[in-house]
Amino acid sequence: MLVSACGNKKETKALDITGQWELIDIQTKSAQIGDAVIEVYIDFKADYTFEIYQKVGEGRFRRYDGTYAVAEDMVTGKYSDGEDWGSGYVAAFDGDFMTLTADNGSGEVCKYEKASLDQKEKDSADVVTKADDSVVRFL
Repeated sequence: MLVSACGNKKETKALDITGQWELIDIQTKSAQIGDAVIEVYIDFKADYTFEIYQKVGEGRFRRYDGTYAVAEDMVTGKYSDGEDWGSGYVAAFDGDFMTLTADNGSGEVCKYEKASLDQKEKDSADVVTKADDSVVRFL
């Protein structure tokens, strides 16, 4: 009798998060956001690089970039200055919506919708090349 093990092996495929996403909702149990309006756009590129454009309150967008990795449903990343994201995130999809849930115990759950930032806004963004303690990076 021959028994084949091929059918017993479960292959897992990493999620494809490529595309441009706009933050549309955030829930957290530990961070105080206050009354400031937060705008965040993330562009996950197919070459495993990302760009984040974020604006907190009034003013201009700030642009951050770096690399990311996906293992099954877990997304992790590192900014171009070598700093890791504040957490890894479990990614889930529902149509044109992506939810990223922090795995660091913060209770942070961010919902994104497929969208893109206007090129004019991108061009006028302040490019941030190294961590600045006065501004919190979104991821």
